[in-house]
Amino acid sequence: MADKNDPEVKYRQIRNKRLPEERNQRGMRTLSYHEAVNFNHFDTYYDENGLVDPVSRIEGGMPLDMTECRDYRKKEWKYKESVKTFIPIRSKPKQPSVNPLDDAGLLSFMTFSWLTPLIKIAYKGKLTLENVWHHSPHDRAEPNYKRFERLWKEEVERVGMKKASLPRTIWRFTRTRILMSYLTIMICMIGAFLGPAFVIRNLLIYAESSEVNWQLGVGLVIAMFVTEMSRSVFFAATWSISYRSATRVVGAVLTLIFTKITRLRSLKDKTVGELTNLCANDGQRLFDATSFFILMCGAPLIFVLGFCYTFYLIGPAALLGCSMFILFYPFQAGISRLTSRLRRQCIAITDRRVRTMNEILTCVKLIKMYAWEMAFGKAVSAVRSDERKVLEKAAYVQSFSISTSPLVPVLASILTIVLHVMTGNDLTASQAFTVLALFNAMRFALASLPFCVKALAESRIALQRVKSLLEMEEMKPFTTRPSDTRNSIEISKATFAWDTIRNEDEDEPGNSGTAPVTNGKTEKVPLTKDVAESEEDLVKTLVNIELELPKGTLSGVCGSVGSGKSSLISGILGQMRVLEGTVGLTGSIAYVAQQAWIMNASVRDNILFGEDYNQQRYEETVRTCSLTHDFNVLPAGDLTEIGERGINLSGGQKQRISLARAVYSNRDIYLLDDPLSAVDAHVGQHIFHHCIMGALKDKTVVFVTHQLQYLHLCDQVLLMKDGGIAEKGEHSQLMAAGEDYARMIQGYMTSHCDEETGEESDGEEEIEQLNNIKGGKLIRQSSKDAQRKKRLSAVVSTTSIGDNGEVLVVKEEEEEEDLSGNLVTEEEIESGSIGWATFSDYFRAGGGYLLTGLVLLTFVLSVGAMTFGNFWLSLWLRQGSGNTTITVGNETVISSSIRHNPDLHFYSLVYGMSIILVLVTITIKGLSFMKFTLRASSNLHDKVFRSVFRSPMSFFDTTPTGRILNRFSKDLDEVDVRLPFQAEMFLQNSCQLLLSIAMVAYALPYFLIAIVPLTVIFMYIRNLSGSALRELKRLENVSRSPWFCHLTATVQGLATIHAYNKTEETVNRFLALLDKNTMISFVFYCAMRWLAVRLDLITITMSTVTALLVVVTHGSLPPALAGLALSSVIQMTGMFQFTVRLSSETEARFTSVQRINSYIKGLKPEAPMTIKKTAPPESWPVEGRVQFQKYNMRYREGLPLVLKDVSFSTRPSEKVGIVGRTGSGKSSLGVALFRLVEAASGSISIDDVDISTIGLEDLRSKLSIIPQDPVLFVGTVRYNLDPFEQYSDDQIWSALERTHMKQAISGLQHQLEAPVVENGDNFSVGERQLLCMARALLRHSKILMLDEATAAIDPETDNLIQTTIREAFSDCTMLTIAHRLNTVLTCDRILVMEDGEVVEFDSPGSLLADANSHFHAMMSATELSNQLLN
Repeated sequence: MADKNDPEVKYRQIRNKRLPEERNQRGMRTLSYHEAVNFNHFDTYYDENGLVDPVSRIEGGMPLDMTECRDYRKKEWKYKESVKTFIPIRSKPKQPSVNPLDDAGLLSFMTFSWLTPLIKIAYKGKLTLENVWHHSPHDRAEPNYKRFERLWKEEVERVGMKKASLPRTIWRFTRTRILMSYLTIMICMIGAFLGPAFVIRNLLIYAESSEVNWQLGVGLVIAMFVTEMSRSVFFAATWSISYRSATRVVGAVLTLIFTKITRLRSLKDKTVGELTNLCANDGQRLFDATSFFILMCGAPLIFVLGFCYTFYLIGPAALLGCSMFILFYPFQAGISRLTSRLRRQCIAITDRRVRTMNEILTCVKLIKMYAWEMAFGKAVSAVRSDERKVLEKAAYVQSFSISTSPLVPVLASILTIVLHVMTGNDLTASQAFTVLALFNAMRFALASLPFCVKALAESRIALQRVKSLLEMEEMKPFTTRPSDTRNSIEISKATFAWDTIRNEDEDEPGNSGTAPVTNGKTEKVPLTKDVAESEEDLVKTLVNIELELPKGTLSGVCGSVGSGKSSLISGILGQMRVLEGTVGLTGSIAYVAQQAWIMNASVRDNILFGEDYNQQRYEETVRTCSLTHDFNVLPAGDLTEIGERGINLSGGQKQRISLARAVYSNRDIYLLDDPLSAVDAHVGQHIFHHCIMGALKDKTVVFVTHQLQYLHLCDQVLLMKDGGIAEKGEHSQLMAAGEDYARMIQGYMTSHCDEETGEESDGEEEIEQLNNIKGGKLIRQSSKDAQRKKRLSAVVSTTSIGDNGEVLVVKEEEEEEDLSGNLVTEEEIESGSIGWATFSDYFRAGGGYLLTGLVLLTFVLSVGAMTFGNFWLSLWLRQGSGNTTITVGNETVISSSIRHNPDLHFYSLVYGMSIILVLVTITIKGLSFMKFTLRASSNLHDKVFRSVFRSPMSFFDTTPTGRILNRFSKDLDEVDVRLPFQAEMFLQNSCQLLLSIAMVAYALPYFLIAIVPLTVIFMYIRNLSGSALRELKRLENVSRSPWFCHLTATVQGLATIHAYNKTEETVNRFLALLDKNTMISFVFYCAMRWLAVRLDLITITMSTVTALLVVVTHGSLPPALAGLALSSVIQMTGMFQFTVRLSSETEARFTSVQRINSYIKGLKPEAPMTIKKTAPPESWPVEGRVQFQKYNMRYREGLPLVLKDVSFSTRPSEKVGIVGRTGSGKSSLGVALFRLVEAASGSISIDDVDISTIGLEDLRSKLSIIPQDPVLFVGTVRYNLDPFEQYSDDQIWSALERTHMKQAISGLQHQLEAPVVENGDNFSVGERQLLCMARALLRHSKILMLDEATAAIDPETDNLIQTTIREAFSDCTMLTIAHRLNTVLTCDRILVMEDGEVVEFDSPGSLLADANSHFHAMMSATELSNQLLN
C-alpha cells in the first residue's frame, strides 16, 4: 500500500485533480498524438528563480498552491544558498552535494581548491567519464532551459518575435551573476593599478634616494605582495563566476534549440550538418562570449586610473600615450565588425562542407560502387578551398589583433617618453619605469580584448542562427474532433501542402552546378536568413481530400508512384500544412514509416520505445511480427545492440521491428506506410493475417501498400491519383465499377502478380532488402524526419548481414562475434601526454621542420623588437647627462639630467625608431604563422578525408556517423581556428616571458637563485595539472559524440517520435548527454584556472623577491636597472600564468590533431584505385562475360564463409536472374563483383580479366548498379543524372522519357536544373528509383546489376520499366537480384542460391518443368496470392 505522504503519490493526486478533462478524454490511456504535439511536456510552475515542479515542492517542504507559493517566496530569500559561498571556510557537510562546488567556501571558490581531488585522480591516471562529478542541480540544463525559455517567451510577448533579442534575454538570464563578476573584476583592476602606480614608483624613489629606510623598504615589499595577490585572487573569482554562468547559458540555449527541433513540423532547408554545426561550434561561441564579456568591463576603469596618474606624473605628454589606448578601442570595434563578417562567411562555407561530408558518408556505398571517389573528392576540395580563403582573411585579422595588444603599451611608452624628453623635460627612472609599468598594467586589461572581440563577434552570428531556428513554425495539433463519434479520422475538403525551399541558385546565379553540394535547395537559405511563410512557398500535394475512417476499420491505400499515398499519412500526422478544409481525429496514433527509424539501442528497447515491459504482451508482439527466428539468429537475441541507422539489421528486420513497436504500443490508430515491401511472400502473409488482420483487428488501420493481393481483405480501398482520392469503396465495388482500380488489379494479375518470391519465413531479410522499406511521400519533403533516417541508412553496406543470416558486423577490435550483443565499440580514449609524433605530424603538415624553425624565429624577433625599447630606455637613463658639466651658481658640476646629454637626439632617435622595427617584425610574424597553420590544417583535412574515403565499407558500418562528422566539424574547427589562435598567443607570450626573465636577471643576477626552487615548484604544478587538462579534454571530445549522434537520430526520426508522443523522453535523453558533456567541459576550464591561480602565486613570489632585492641592493643598484627589473617582473605576474595556461590549452587543442591523425594513420585502405601495370584496355569489357571460379568469401577474418565454392559463368550480353531464400547469398554476389569485400579464395573474371588484379576504379567504373536503395545527391536533377557533364540535354530527356519521369521533371519550375535536396527528399522513393534508373541508362555499362530496383514502384509502372530495361540493355550482361518473380521470368537463365552455394542455374522453362527444383517451389508459393485476387 503506497504511503499517502509519499511525494509521488501526492504528485499523482495533484495531476488527477488538475487534469480531469484530459483524463476523461484519454480514458487513462496513452496520450493521443495531438495531445503530444501540444508539447506540454513539463508540468511545472515558474517562480522568480526558475522552475520548481510539484514533486520538488513537496520534497523541499514548499507549498503546492500558487498563492501559498508567493507567500513562501516572501519568506525564502532566493539567494539563500548562494550567500553561503561567502563563508570563508566551510566545513564538510554530513551529506555532501553531488558537486563539491556547492559545498565550497569563499577561499575554495576563489582559488578553485574544490577541484584539487579531481586533479589528483587525473594525475594518477584514474580519471574516467564515470568518476567525473555530476552537475550541480543549479547548473543542469533542464532547470536553466526552463527559466531561459520563460524569459524568451516574455521577450517575444513584449516586443514580438522579429524584434526579440536573444542577447537581451541572456542578459536577463545572467544579470545577477554578471553584476557579481563585475564587482570582482573591479577589485582586480584596482589591485592591478595600485601595484605599479604606488608600490613600484615608491620603490624606485627609494632606490634613487641616498637614505636607507628598511621599514619603508620592507613595507613596500609587503604592499607589492598584497596588491598582486588581490589582483590574482579576484581575477580567478571573476572566472569562477563567468564559467558557471557560461555553462548555464550553453545548457539553456542548446536545450532550447533541441526542444525547438523536436517541435518543428518542417525542417525546411535545415540539414543535419547545419544543426550539428549550430549545436557544436556555435554553442562553444556562446560559452566563450559569456565567459569573456565581463573582461571588457574592467578595461575602462584601469584606463581612466592609468591616464589620470600618468598625466599627474609627466604632464601633457601622457595624452599622446593614452591616445594609443583610446584609439585601440575603435580599432578593436573595427576588428570586431570585420571578424563578424568573415565569421558569417566562414560559417556558411563550413556548413556546406559538413553537409557535403554528411552526404558522402551516407551515400558512400553508392559512391564506391560507381567509382565516384575522385569527383566527390574534388567537390570537397572545392568547398574546402573556398573555406580556406575566408579562413586566410580571418587569420590575418586575428594575427593582427593578437599582435596589437602587446604593441599598444610599447607604442604608448615610446611616444610618451620621446615627446616628454624632446619638449625639454627631464626624465627620471622612477618616472619612466612607473609609466612603463602603468602602461603594462593597462595592457593587462587590454590583453583580453582580442578574445572578447572575437568571442562577441562570433556569438552575434551564432545567436542570429539560433534565432532563425526559433522563428521557424512549430507543429500545430489538429484540435477538431470527428463530427461522428464512430469515426477515428475525418478529413473534409482538405488541401495539404508541403513547405518548399527557395533555391540558392536564384540568388547566386553564378554557381556552376559542378559540385554535388553547391546547388541544392539546402544551400539556399542559410540559418541567418529570415524565411517568410507565404502560399508561394508551399507545394500543394493533396487536393480536396474527403475521407472518413470509422473506428476499427482497415483501409487500404494504393496508387502509382508520386500519387500522394505517403503524403496522406503525413497529412494525418500533421506534418503538412492544411490550406483548406478540416482534419479531425481522436485517439492515439502508432506510425510505421516507409523507411523504418531505428534507434542505437537494443532490439527490445526499440520495440518497447519507452513503454513498460509486459512479457506476455511482448512475446505475442514478437510472434505476430515474425521476429522469433531473428532473435534466435542475433548474437544476444532481443538484447542485441542495434548499431546506428540499424546497420547490423536487414531492411526486413528493421521494418518488422518498427511494426512490432507499433503493435506493442497498443494505440487507437495505426498508420502503416508500405510495411510489407521488404518481406518475402510467407512473412508478408503471416504479418498481414496475424498482425494487421489479427492483433490490430479492432484498431483503425490505414494500410498503404503496393501489395495489391491484400486489398480485397480491406474494409475499404482508396486509390490515390495525382494528389487526390480517385476511387474509394470496397474492393468488390471498385472492381465492378471497372475504372482505374479494376484496370490496375487486372494488370497486376496479367503480369504474374508482382509478388515477392515465396521464400519460407526465415524471419529476416538480407541486406539487399536494406531499403525496400521505401515508398516516399514522407521522404518527399525535406523537412520530414523519417526521410532523414533514410539518408543515413544509405551508408549501410552489404557487409552488415552475412548471407547465412548471421550478424557479421562486430566490434572493430574483435575477430569473433560478440555474443554480448554489443555492436559499436565505445570511442577509444587515448591517455598520456600528447606525443612528439603528434607535434611532428603537425609541423610536417605545415611545411616541415625548417619552416617551423623559421616561423618560431619570427616570434623571437618580433618580441625581441618590443623588448629592445625597454632595454634601450634603461641604457639611456643610466647614461644620464653623459658626464656633461653644467654651471650651478658659481660652481661647475656634473649634471644628472638626461636633457644635458650630448647624445640625447641619438638615444631618442633609436628609441623612437624601434617602433618601425616592431611593426616590420610583427607583420612578418603574422603572415608566416598564418600561412603555416592554414597549410597544416588544410593538409590534415585532405589527408583525413582521403583516409576516411578510402576505407573499406566495414569501417562505415561499424563507426557512427556522428563520430566521423565530429572529426570534420568540431575537431577540424579546433585545428582551423582555435588552435592557431591559442598557439600564436602562447608563442608570443612565451617569448615575452623569457625575455622578461632575461631582463630581470640582467639587472639583478641574484634573481636567478630564486628562479631555481620556483622552477621546481612550477614543474610539479604543471605536471599535476597537465595530466588533468589532457584527460579532461579527451573526455570532453568523447562525451560530445553521443549527443551529436542523438541529435542526428532525433532529426531523422521526428515523425516517429511525434507520432508516439516520445518528445519528452527524447529531450530528457538529450539533457542527460548534454549535462555529461558540459560538466566535463566546465571542469576542464576550471582546471585551467586552478593552474592559473597556483602559477600566479609563483610569479607573485618572483615579484616579491625582485622588490626585496631592490631594497637589499639599495645604493649599489642603479635606479634605471631597478626600474627595468621591476617593470619586467610586474609584467610577468599576469603573463606567466596566462602563458602556462595557454601552453596547457594549446596542448589540449592538439588532442584534435591527435584524433584526426588517428584516422589518418589508423584506417586501413581498400585496394589501389588504379594499377598501371594491369590496367585493362579502355574498351574493356567488350563482351561482358562474368565468370566465378570456386569463389569463397567471408566478411571478416574469423567469421564463416558466406559464399562457398561459387562457380558459374555468363554468356555475352546474357540476362541472368538471381533468386534464393533469405540468407542464401544473392547480395553477396554483388558485394563480390564490386569488390566491396575481397575474396577468401577463388576468383572472378570479366572477359578473362581477373578483377582482383586490377584497380578498383578500373573495375567499378565499368560496372553499373541500379540499387534497391535509391540515392540522390544535393544538387540539380541534371547533376544527379550526369555528374560529369558527358551527355546532351536530348540524351538526358530521352533517358527520363524511357523511365517515365519526363512528365514529372518537365513539370518542375527549373526542369533539369530543378534543385534536389539532401537525399532527394523532395521526390518520392519511387521517383528516386526511376531517376536512378535513368542514371544507369545514361551510363550504359556493359555489365549491369539490378538489386530489386523497382520495389517502391507501382505494378503498372514496373511493367513499363521492365520493358524499358529489356530494350535499353539488350546488348548488356544483366544480373537481376529479385524477389518479384515477374522481373526474372524473362531472363535467359536463372541462378538459384542456397546457403552461399549455387544450387541451380538454367533457363526458366527448364527449372519450371522440373517439379523438384527450388525455383518451381518458389513459383508455387505465389499461387495462393493469385487465387486470392481471382
